[in-house]
This record gives sequence, structure tokens and C-alpha cells, in this order.
Amino acid sequence: MRLPRLRIPQPRLSLDVLRGFGGRMAVLYVAYTTLLFVACLLVTFPYDLLVRRALSLVNSGSVAVEFKDSGLAWLNGIELSNLRVVPTAATDGRPPYLECTHFWLRPAFGALVRGNPYAVQVRADLYGGGALGEIRYVDGNLVGNLQWQDVDMGRYRTLTSLLDEGQLAGRISGQCSFEARGGNLNTGQVGGELTIDAAGLNAAKIAGFTVPDVRFRQTKVKFTVHGGRLDLQEFNASGDLSVQGSGQVVVRDPIQESVLNLRGTVLPSPSTPDALKALLSLIPRAPGSKPDAPITVTGTVGRPRFR
Repeated sequence: MRLPRLRIPQPRLSLDVLRGFGGRMAVLYVAYTTLLFVACLLVTFPYDLLVRRALSLVNSGSVAVEFKDSGLAWLNGIELSNLRVVPTAATDGRPPYLECTHFWLRPAFGALVRGNPYAVQVRADLYGGGALGEIRYVDGNLVGNLQWQDVDMGRYRTLTSLLDEGQLAGRISGQCSFEARGGNLNTGQVGGELTIDAAGLNAAKIAGFTVPDVRFRQTKVKFTVHGGRLDLQEFNASGDLSVQGSGQVVVRDPIQESVLNLRGTVLPSPSTPDALKALLSLIPRAPGSKPDAPITVTGTVGRPRFR
């Protein structure tokens, strides 16, 4: 016995319903014109003016965000070239706090679905590495998070400018979250942690003094920044020396004038070079103190004092 075969009618795509609007050709022409208009609008839209207008909400303190030009990068959103974060009062040609060769931002669709149109995803080429994150404008506050990977310390001019000569090495990875009340970066608070692999100084001279070569296999830091003060909650480094510490750094401009209040231990390891051991012996210690007795570092970055 053969079962009857079911025949399901297949729907047909037809534009007959659009005849009342002038026929198929008219509808297709309107659709083509609309797409062409949208494409031209995207290409010629004044992104530069839009971004600078948005940055005017942020550039109201001692630091400012500036860039060379901007444009549409299609799948990557809006691209800003040569973006820099600089001190607003600097007139002596000092290096910026941060600089990116390429910086992209596009709408954060997840936040958009949740009803917040003032949210963007960001991505950047950063000192030979990369960074990505999300920034949101919520209830008048600027909040967000950022992750970075394989950032080359040797390309960070704010640090390398402290060296009279020599080379700084190391690759930084980590993450942080931040919040700035009223969009003012000066009132912001940042918290995060980072890891530095293969950090080191080679043939360095600082403030006219020769610094022995030193290398660290890995360094881990947990920190917060608030009101111009950097709080080092945890600092652990292992390599030619074993260093553990914590404390505060009151950030000043220029960076050499930043005030130190640090406390920690510095111990040699089996691989410590003789030059470093001789340098450790110069650190003043209380009579009869043990090698692992804590050391206090005060003064400034340019003129530290040990006791």
C-alpha cells in the first residue's frame, strides 16, 4: 500500500503588491538612491567635528586628549590617527602620557540594546602591542574598562625620557577599570593590575649616575589611582633581585617631581651580579638589622632617598 504524497506549496516572492507605489522599477530606484545616500553620508560625515565635540566634555582639567585626524574605518568604526594624552600646561616639549598610532571606536551594541546610546568599544595600537575595552557615559559619569597586551616599555617615552642613556625593556599586559565623575579625568578613579615580562635596564645612566644592569623575569603590580595619587597595593618582582613592596606615589608634572612614599624589601638572588650587590650594600640600614628588613623610599622620582 502506497501512502499519498503531500505537496506543500512553495511561496513566491513577488513585488506585485508594490504596483500602487509606481511599479517595481520605481521601488528599486528609490531603494538604490537611499542606499547611495546613506553610503555618501557615512563617507562624508564630519566625524572629526563630532569627536572633538565629544572630547570637549573630557578636556577640562590638567590633561587633554588630542589627535591628528579622523575618518570612517568601516568595520572598525571611526579611526583616530596619532591620538595622544598630554598635560594641558606643558610647554617644554615633554613626552605625552599616552600615545597611539591608531585608535578605533565604534558603538557598543550590547549597551545600545540595553538602552544606553552613549557607549563605545575602543581598540588601539599601543607601543607595539594592543589595547581594547569599552567606555560608557552613565548618569553624567564616564566609566569603562580596558585591557592591554604586549605593550613594549622601551617605546614608552614618558619612562625612557628619565634615562640619560641606556635601554629599557619589558612587555606589559594587564587590565583596569575606571570612573570619572562628570566626565572630568582629574576626578577619576582607576583600579587594575598588570604583569611585566622580561623587564630590565641595560647600560643605563640616570641623572648622571650609572645604573648597574638589572633584569626581572616577571613583575606583578596591583594598583589604584585617585586624585593624582598612585597607590601600589602589591608589587612583586623576581629576577636578578627579589623585590616586594607597597606604598604611594603622588604624581606631579613633570614626572621627575612625583613624591614617593614606598616601603618594601630588596633581596639578592643567586643570579645577582656583583655590581648590584655592591649597590645594595650602599642602602642605609639600622645597625644589626636583617637583610630582609624593610626599606623606606621617600623623596621624589628624580631624587629618591633610602632609609
